[in-house]
Amino acid sequence: VRIYDRLSRYEAEEGVVIAYGSMYGNTEEVAEAIAEELSKQGIRNIVMHNDSHTSHSFIIADVFKYKGLIVGCPTYNTQLYPEMAALLRKLASRELKGRSLGYFGSFTWASAAVKKIAEFNDKLKFEPVGNPVEMKHSMKAETNTQAKELAKAMADRLKADRK
Repeated sequence: VRIYDRLSRYEAEEGVVIAYGSMYGNTEEVAEAIAEELSKQGIRNIVMHNDSHTSHSFIIADVFKYKGLIVGCPTYNTQLYPEMAALLRKLASRELKGRSLGYFGSFTWASAAVKKIAEFNDKLKFEPVGNPVEMKHSMKAETNTQAKELAKAMADRLKADRK
C-alpha cells in the first residue's frame, strides 16, 4: 500500500536516470561523462539505460523512482532517434510531476535532437536543468566540459531538495 501511496503523490528519491540512445557509441560517451560527474558531485543513485537495449518499462519504473532525468540521443533523419522518441511519448502520457530534466544530443549533418527533446518537455512539463549539450560528430574537450556542467547543474538541483 505504501508504494501506491508514494506513486500517487509522485514522490521520488534523490537520484538520476540517464536514458540515452546511441548508434555508434558517441552519444553513449556523453552519457558516461555525465554519470561520472554526477558521482563526483555526490549523487549516489545513478541509473544508466541504453534505450536501444532496455525495455522502456524498466526505464519508466526508474523515472518514477528518481527525481532527475537526463536524456540524450543522436539526430536521426532530422528527427529524434526512434527509440528515444518512443520513450519520451510514453513518459509524456504518464503526466509525471516533480521531476527535473537535463538533455543532450548529437548530430553529423543537421542538428535536431536537442530541439526535439526541448519540444517534448513542453508535454512532459519537467523542470529544465542546466544547458543542453549538443555534440557534432564525437566527443571533444568542449563537449566533455559541457557534459560535466550539465551533471553539476542536475546535482545542484537535487541537493537543493535535501533537508
